[in-house]
Amino acid sequence: MGLLEDKALVEAALFVSGRPLSAKELSRALGIRSLDYLEKLIELIAAEYAERKSAIEVVRVLGDKYVMQVKQEYSQRVVHLMPRPDLRTGELKTLALIAYLQPIEQSKVVKLRGSQAYEHIRKLLGMGLIYAEPYERTKLLGTTPKFAELYGFPENDPNIIKEAFKKVVHAEYSDLIAKLEGKGDGEEFQEPQEIEVETSMEGEE
Repeated sequence: MGLLEDKALVEAALFVSGRPLSAKELSRALGIRSLDYLEKLIELIAAEYAERKSAIEVVRVLGDKYVMQVKQEYSQRVVHLMPRPDLRTGELKTLALIAYLQPIEQSKVVKLRGSQAYEHIRKLLGMGLIYAEPYERTKLLGTTPKFAELYGFPENDPNIIKEAFKKVVHAEYSDLIAKLEGKGDGEEFQEPQEIEVETSMEGEE
């Protein structure tokens, strides 16, 4: 494909993903091998949106990832029109813990929530509500700009989000907080192995 076609393809990928994507992820998904070329395409897309003063922007986040999102000055005025994620109670509980404790290791989330958390995390990642970055032998999890927009935060600022979730998490999930702080069964916190487990979410909490 030519430049225009490649640029349109990258723009489409950023649009439909709903979450930050790295150049490597885009390269694998789109079959565009040159990372330098990909980044130049992203820069062109971002410049075009900025030039026409669009309500949409393409920005670099989380160090090496790119996301297409609604500008902050517009997102608060249209957030009520955005569809809320269809999440079950267990998935919401996992999301709340990630939001409050971010950045948090996936292994710790699994320790707190059980093996069903792997399925929760996969769904939350697929919906673009959280990100996952390699960290030692596990992954580091946190919320995304899409999460901030959907839940009415002015920006994806971990400190603001943590403060908002503090009362909820401590009131509703005090048992998990106690476990995290080592006040539960008195056992030393052990990192679980990172094994992808298929679990049923029927009847989960």
